[in-house]
Formats: sequence, C-alpha cells, structure tokens
Amino acid sequence: MFDQLKREFVKINMTLLTVVFVLIFSVIYLLTAVSGEHQTELALEGAMYSPAHQRPNKPAMASSITVELDSQGRITRINTAVAFGEEIIEAAALDAYAHDKMSAHITIGDSNYAFLKQTEDFGTKIVFIDRTPQQKALNNLLIIFFGVGGLSLGVLYLISLYFANRAIAPIREMFEKQKQFIADASHELRTPLTVIKTNTSLIMSNRDERVASQLKWLEYISFQVDRMSELVNDMLSLARYDYVGEPSVTADLDLSKTLGGNLLSFEAVLYENNVELETEIQSDVIMRGNLESIKRLINILMDNAVKNTPARGKISVALREDKHGIVLLVNNSGAGIQEEHIEKIFERFYRVDDSRSRASGGYGLGLAIAKSIVEQHRGRILAQSRTGIDTTFIVELPHTNK
Repeated sequence: MFDQLKREFVKINMTLLTVVFVLIFSVIYLLTAVSGEHQTELALEGAMYSPAHQRPNKPAMASSITVELDSQGRITRINTAVAFGEEIIEAAALDAYAHDKMSAHITIGDSNYAFLKQTEDFGTKIVFIDRTPQQKALNNLLIIFFGVGGLSLGVLYLISLYFANRAIAPIREMFEKQKQFIADASHELRTPLTVIKTNTSLIMSNRDERVASQLKWLEYISFQVDRMSELVNDMLSLARYDYVGEPSVTADLDLSKTLGGNLLSFEAVLYENNVELETEIQSDVIMRGNLESIKRLINILMDNAVKNTPARGKISVALREDKHGIVLLVNNSGAGIQEEHIEKIFERFYRVDDSRSRASGGYGLGLAIAKSIVEQHRGRILAQSRTGIDTTFIVELPHTNK
C-alpha cells in the first residue's frame, strides 16, 4: 500500500515537473526562433538598402547574395561571397522571382536561405541571407534542452523519491504502530476472555452445585472482567488523548496541592511495601491544565514507582518552578532500566520485564498515557536511569499563560 502511495506521489510530482519543463523550454525555444526570424528580416532589409554601388561585385554581408534582374526577369548582376556556382544561384534567383511572396524561405544547395525581393527602376532586386546559423542555434538549443532537461528530471526524480520516502515514513510508522496496537490489544484481550470462557464452562458443567461452591470460578471471572475493563478504559483514554490536541476543559490549578493530595493516597501502599517517601514540593506552583488528567499523570508515575521499588527502598518526589517552566521529578530506587529500553518505555504495550508486569496486572499502557497527557499540556516527559541504582521520570511543563 505504501509503495503504491509512494509511486503515485512520485508519478504526480514528475508529471507536473515535466509539464513545467516542457512549457518553459517551449516558450524559450519559440522566443529564440521568433528573435532569429526578426534578426534575419533586419539583415535582409540591411542588405537590400545597403549602398552596394560603393563596393562593386561585393555583397552587403558576408553570408548574403544579391541578385538583380531586369524587367524581363533576366539576371543582370550577382554579388556574392558564398561559394556557390552561378548556375545554383541563378536557379534560386529565378525561383524567388517566380515566388508569389515578396519574402520567404528557399533552399540553395544544402543550405536554407531567406530572401527578400523588391521592385527597382531597373527591374527587380533579390537579397538572400543564409539561415543556417539560426537553424544550428535552434538545433543546439534543442540538444541543450533535452540534455539539461533529461538530467534535471533525473535528479528531480531522485529528489522526489527521497522526499516521498520522507513524507510517507511518519504515515507508515503511525500505521505500523496502529497495527501493532490492535494486535497487542487483541492479544491482551484474548487471555482474560479465555479464562472467562474456561471458568464459565466449569460452572455450566456443574449446574446442580450451589453458588457458594462455584465462588472460586466466579471470582476468577470477576477478576478477569476487571482487568478487561481496565484495559478497555486505558485504550479509550489513549484514543481520546490522540484525537484531542489539547485538553478540552482547563483551569488554573495549584499543582503543589494537587500533588500533595495525590501522594496521601499512596501512604497505605507505601507502608505495606516498606517503601520510604521523600518529598520536596515547592509551594504555590500554578499551572493551567485539566485537573483529572494531571491527577492521572501523578498516579501513573507514582504507581509505576511503587511497583518497581523493592522493600526498604525509597521514592523521591520533587516539584519546582523556575524561569524555564515547571519540573516534576519522580525518582525510585531499584533495578533501574537498561539503556536499550529507555527510549521504548513510553510505547504502548511495551514491558521492560514482561513477567513482572503481568504479575502486577499492568498492560504497558500507563507510561504511554502519561506521555499523551504531558504532550496535551504542551510539555515533555523523559526517563533517566542508572542500572542497579535508580530511575527518574522527569516531566517538564510550560508556565501558565497569564
């Protein structure tokens, strides 16, 4: 599909360029031809009215031939410096004399001439000018046009191919990500659906049993339904963040208080996991954004930190504002993230440790959602890690527009 799209792009581009080249070259060629004809006419008139009597038996121009005929059409004088036999010149003069036009083109020998005739007191005067240089110039112009045009179109074809690849690359990447997203979502949904179907079959095979005796299978079903609901909600959130360029509902919010309030909800889980929380929150940090989205961003970063911090580990949260903007830091001690995973952890369904993520119930969408939220608020998120020591997530947000 993308190869066909690229071919169509290049085809249309090259067609337009070819048409433009042909039009430009045609105009230049026609203007050159018209200019050459005009120069020939001026040369004919100059030769016709030149004072030939001052230089007997010499033509007015080196490439001109002057022939005088009496009233009976007999040749009385020929002035020429062109190496033609008199018989050839006389034949050409008689043809021009018999021609119904006063000026036209005629062939003398192997050359093309233009002639101009005029009635004089003694009879008729005919002047011939060689058009061969003009024709050679036009032929050379055609050769140059075809050579330069062909070479230029070849270069432009390569340039068009390059830019076609550049233009299609983001579309291809987005399409591949979408395909991968659908494939991953299908894979993630298949597992809970299989569990639900299996447990439903077990329950239906024991129709006479009481509900209490089937409670284990029902709990499995309920757990998988909750997981599917979480996955579907996350996918809908991502779709919504992708579709909406900026938060639809925004207001000035106190990020310091919002962060502090969200951290309180993690006290119990931190206590259970024997994890120390250290905070350094600057007061009165105001930003404009969507409150629910910002709360979700904080929860995702904290949830990720808790899941990846070992017992007796430490999580540090810092918030500060300076002239460059607002910075939120969430650091957790632990195994860290290897360098080859750093750039990929914000991709959808990406797991650094697949088995641990599945055990904790995650689908690999949390950080992708966090990135979408930050980008909606015209900020950026990045991760830094020291393997075996700690990991830090850095969120940079712009100042509030006042």
